[in-house]
Amino acid sequence: DKLGFDGVVVSDYEAVLMIHNYHYLAENLTNAGRLAIQAGIDVELPTVVCYGDPLKTALEAGDLDLETIDTAVSRHLQKKMELGLFENPYVDEKTVLDVFETPEQRELAREIARKSMVLLKNDGMLPLKKSIDTLAVIGPNADNGRSQLGDYSYAATFELMTFQAPEGSSFVNCDPQSIKQHENKIITVLEGIRESVSPQTKVLYAKGCANIGDDQSGFDEAVNLAKQADAVVLVLGDWSGLTPKCTTGEFRDTSDLTLPGTQFELAKAILETGKPVAVVLVNGRPYMLPWLDENANSILEAWLPGEEGGSAVAEVLFGDVNPGGKLPLSYPRHVGQLPLFYNHKPSGMKSNIYGDYVTEKVTPLYPFGHGLSYTTFSYSGLIISKQAAEHGESVDISLQVTNSGDVAGEEIVQLYTRDEYASMPRPVKELRGYNRIALEPLQTKSITFHLPVDQLAFFDKGLNLGIEAGRILIMVGGSSDDIRLTGEFQISNDAKIPLNERVFFCPVSIS
Repeated sequence: DKLGFDGVVVSDYEAVLMIHNYHYLAENLTNAGRLAIQAGIDVELPTVVCYGDPLKTALEAGDLDLETIDTAVSRHLQKKMELGLFENPYVDEKTVLDVFETPEQRELAREIARKSMVLLKNDGMLPLKKSIDTLAVIGPNADNGRSQLGDYSYAATFELMTFQAPEGSSFVNCDPQSIKQHENKIITVLEGIRESVSPQTKVLYAKGCANIGDDQSGFDEAVNLAKQADAVVLVLGDWSGLTPKCTTGEFRDTSDLTLPGTQFELAKAILETGKPVAVVLVNGRPYMLPWLDENANSILEAWLPGEEGGSAVAEVLFGDVNPGGKLPLSYPRHVGQLPLFYNHKPSGMKSNIYGDYVTEKVTPLYPFGHGLSYTTFSYSGLIISKQAAEHGESVDISLQVTNSGDVAGEEIVQLYTRDEYASMPRPVKELRGYNRIALEPLQTKSITFHLPVDQLAFFDKGLNLGIEAGRILIMVGGSSDDIRLTGEFQISNDAKIPLNERVFFCPVSIS
């Protein structure tokens, strides 16, 4: 009620059952269901276990009132009515498949992959020339379309089904080709590169090693091909899914952030050839990369780029697309740094009075918001519209961004704030707004963040949401660690803010 929420609350899969068999808060299904529905869970997912007969038992025993059940049912029915599910509860089987795998969807998949890639390091090796004589493409994820998909993709789900299928199930000995007919076409990095280079370019390929395991028998072939090439694209990373062979995904936690299997050893062997190496990461989690950062020429973070990922990676490698993505997390130097986040309190990011660890820096290898480009951007002309503002008002923060390089590019301009002195320790910086702007060479655009003062609210010692009078520092830049412009304004007075009026979004305008 405080939030003003009028929707339906559903459980995570098996979360209601877990009240009984995981958290041990209820000794039976009846009590588990009762606790959940009394807490406001309207629908149990993925199927009815605790909300069927067990709830009926609780109702008949007088442990649950009918009004609580009616509330959950009415909210559920209201949403079904709003969605028109009573009039038309089924999809049109004749047309439903027409919306899958359309050219428009394939292009959207490629555009998403392009936009999400982050260039972590580049010493000038990238972009590659399409006319390069010989290019070696090496690594377990170089020609592995499956590795480009996440753990809830069709392919990953089918892996889980066959892994969990009981003996004698039709899934165990099914014809793999009968399954492949339902798979989407996936463009691998190798395929994308072959489509991009000139007809005269010789593309060599070796897997080198698998995502997991300790087999290094493919190293010699990979090293020999690297020695023959003018440059190497080394594609490393994960196999995302939910089975034991997967290196990332749900249920696939790790205590280590080294590259899985023998991939780090493969990388060292390839880099020891002395050839220029661009590393492409196809992965679902960050890894420790200090050695690669020091020794590789370029590192491109492609994440899990999907069915058009190989084409998008190739476009970035050869300069058809200028990378503009930024990190949504902080990349650690070592697992011992974790947890590692940019918006820490003032006492964070210090190992001792000297700051750093005994053997390592406390700073991330790549900070939150980091991402390089094939061009450069300059920031200028910061103007803050008000010296003081109060509850309900906004402060306009304007500046100019110029593409100071010689190729077109996109920059994600980031606005951070700091509430320097407050009744509770506040983060050293917090992202308040951002916007991606496209700029031609030497072009300048003006960007204005319309920052709501109420977006700066926080919970005080009494858990009341509000703003406090005082100085607010303004920081604008290309990452949390690349602040180009700074300023400040004052919040005039204290104010309490109702939860349902909490502000999360900062509007942005471009001119």
